[in-house]
Amino acid sequence: MAIEGLTPEQLETFQREGVLCIPNFLNSEQIQQLADRSHALLNNFDLKDHPKTQFKTNDNDHIGDQYFFDSANKISFFFDVDAFDKESGELRFPKDKAINKVGHGLHMKDELFHKITFDSKVKAIARSLNYTDPRVLQSMCIFKQPQMGGHDARDNSVPSHTDGTFLYTEPQSAVGFWFALEDCTEENGCLSYNPGSHKRFPITKRFAKVNGGKNGCNFISVEYDTSKKIPDDSPNDYKLVECPVGSLVLIHNSVLHKSEKNTSTKSRYAYTFHVIDGTAKYDKLNWLQVPPSEEGGTEFSKLYEE
Repeated sequence: MAIEGLTPEQLETFQREGVLCIPNFLNSEQIQQLADRSHALLNNFDLKDHPKTQFKTNDNDHIGDQYFFDSANKISFFFDVDAFDKESGELRFPKDKAINKVGHGLHMKDELFHKITFDSKVKAIARSLNYTDPRVLQSMCIFKQPQMGGHDARDNSVPSHTDGTFLYTEPQSAVGFWFALEDCTEENGCLSYNPGSHKRFPITKRFAKVNGGKNGCNFISVEYDTSKKIPDDSPNDYKLVECPVGSLVLIHNSVLHKSEKNTSTKSRYAYTFHVIDGTAKYDKLNWLQVPPSEEGGTEFSKLYEE
C-alpha cells in the first residue's frame, strides 16, 4: 500500500501558516532509539583535540572556523556559548550537558539517523511539497540543555530567523524537518513562529562565506522587492509550538521562527534536517558545502529518485 503524504488540510495549513506540526510521526521504538543514540553521542564524545567550537546564534557572533566548515559530511560537536569558563577555559558543566548541537552529516554517517531521514513517510511528505529533486543537508541533533543548580542561568535561546537566510537557494526551496525527541513545552524552550510571516517578510540577507571562508562568514544583503513595506516583527505575533515527543514540525524556509531559553530542569532534544530542491541554484557562498567523497562527487544526498 502506498504511503500517503500530507493531507489537503495539512498542506493548506503549512502554506498558510509556514509551520505544520504533525503529532505521533515517530513511533515509540523510533523515539527510544533516537534518544538512546543521542545520549550515546554525548557520552562518548572525546573532548581531546576538539577546537572548542561553539554554536552561536546572534547576528554578530556567526563567525565560522574550519571545524564548522568541515562538518557537512561528518559528525561534529558544537558547544553552548556559555560552556567554558572565560578565565580558566575549563567546562562549566558536565560534558553531556555542555553540547548544544551535533551535526551536520548525521544522515550520512550514522545508520539510525540515515534510516529516519530516508523513511518512506518523509519521502511522501517531500512529494506532497512538489519537490522535483529533493536533497538532504544539514542534519543535526539540537540539545537545549536544562538549567543546572549552582550555575549562572543559561541563555540557550535562538533569536528570530529564517532558514532561507542560512541555506540560501534561488529560488528559495529549503524546508526544515524538525523531530521532537522529548516533550516540547514553553518552559523548556519549544519552537515558536510568526504565522504567515513567509508571505509578509522577504529574505533581505544571507549568511555567506567571506573570502572563501578564510575570514569566516557574515551577512550580506540580497535583492528583494523594496516596493513592499516590511512590517514590524512583533513578539506578540508569535505562536508557540508545544508538542509531544515524536512530533514532526515542518518549517518553511521564509517563516520567522525562534525558541526561548530553557528555564526548566528538563532538556529539550530534537533531530532536524533540511531538504532543498536540487534544481535550485545553491552557490559557493553558502557556508555548508559537501566536500568530495571517496567515491567522488560533491552533491547533497538525494532523498529519493523517481
